[in-house]
Amino acid sequence: VEFSGPYPLCYTVNLESRIASRVLWRIGHSDYGSEQDIYKTASTLPWPDWFSPTRSIRVNVAAIKSPLKSLNFTTLKIKDAVCDVFRATTRTRPDIDTRNPDIRIHAFLTTSELTLYLDTSGDALFKRGYRSGTGDAPLRENLAAGILQLSGWEPEIPLLDPMCGSGTF
Repeated sequence: VEFSGPYPLCYTVNLESRIASRVLWRIGHSDYGSEQDIYKTASTLPWPDWFSPTRSIRVNVAAIKSPLKSLNFTTLKIKDAVCDVFRATTRTRPDIDTRNPDIRIHAFLTTSELTLYLDTSGDALFKRGYRSGTGDAPLRENLAAGILQLSGWEPEIPLLDPMCGSGTF
């Protein structure tokens, strides 16, 4: 799902959407033919305008039918571009943290297009802590909310919970 609006809307969606998994802010888009093209696109973005080099980063790359041989190498090229921009403008660079980064950068590749995003959500939104305990294979809260929304259910209508036990619905 894609939407646009003023940046405060991003905060509102992160706080109030019951069905989103993440809210990604699109920051760049271009055609590419090689990893060097991806590096060039990433190196033209104003990373220091969006976060400080004291923040740790992680780069995630996903692709559908990308002709590139290694998504891991592509990930490194994007990370290098971000760090090179910081070195050129601030003489320092962000640290890399693959487990708990402050800033998550997402790249999506198709056969010829690159789109870059900043993750505005942090942890996935279904990890909001609504559920204190979980059963085996619990349904994610945002998926349950989406199912309820698609069903047309209203709070005044009795609800049979087919996933009874974990209380997701």
